[in-house]
Amino acid sequence: MIAQKVLEQAASRIGYYAPDDPLRGSEAGRYMANRLNQPWLAGPSTSVWWCMCFVSMCFELAGEIDAIGGLSYNTDLTLARCSDRLVKPVSAQPGDVVIFNWNGGSTDHVGIVEKNLGNGILQTIEGNTSSGALGSQQAGNGVWRRQRSSAIAAIIRPDWQHKDKAEAVNNIAVDGIPGPKTYSRFQEVMGTPVDGQKSRPSLMIKAFQAFLSNAVPVSVINDFTGSPVLEIDGYDGPKTWRIFQYWVWHARPDIVKNYYNGEFWGWCDGIPGKVTWRVLQHVLNESKTGSGKLL
Repeated sequence: MIAQKVLEQAASRIGYYAPDDPLRGSEAGRYMANRLNQPWLAGPSTSVWWCMCFVSMCFELAGEIDAIGGLSYNTDLTLARCSDRLVKPVSAQPGDVVIFNWNGGSTDHVGIVEKNLGNGILQTIEGNTSSGALGSQQAGNGVWRRQRSSAIAAIIRPDWQHKDKAEAVNNIAVDGIPGPKTYSRFQEVMGTPVDGQKSRPSLMIKAFQAFLSNAVPVSVINDFTGSPVLEIDGYDGPKTWRIFQYWVWHARPDIVKNYYNGEFWGWCDGIPGKVTWRVLQHVLNESKTGSGKLL
């Protein structure tokens, strides 16, 4: 069972307590700080909510990080990436990701389902929690096996078949060269007619601009373009590419790190060079055909 690899990673850490760690912060926080080039995640553990870091670490060490949409230290981001893969608590299975919300507003904790005990009770393995009802449930600084039946905001069924699907769709090469295959895939994802050609103006770019307009805060669009509205004109000029570069840096820092080796400060220059296209190609490979949006 594929999920078992993830659960083995999580179970091997039960009893871990970050304040007893001889190194600064938590193991999961340091892991994610290194993977995403985000030093602040390394701690101290009392100032970092590292529960999502723990889940990401377990999935990646098991070779299954793509099953939950990529590395993440934010539960809301993971939930957004996997919004089409939600199941009801009664259907929860081992390896599912369960997200909690005790305080309203943004979600605030996450764990991995180990067993479905029935009657609405899930046995989980969680990072940054306490060993029992006493102590903080979302900032307890330990890895523990828990039983939960309340405050369950969502349950994500990992896409365990993502590797088979990737092979089936004949993914485009991540080479930074925007040729006919890349344009065809871009058109497929944006849900526009597919001819593999770059035209100006372009329905593909219009759909791309519409996605970015909804995905990026108005304040950022204004700062980057001088207008609170990104013009949907079908021309892929520097304003459009700057907004895309901003979006991917914040939405998919794992991909940016993989293709920039951590050197991406000041990157939002609006120039669709080879590296920008490599990042976009990777995102297109993971996005859903006809969705009109990037993963």
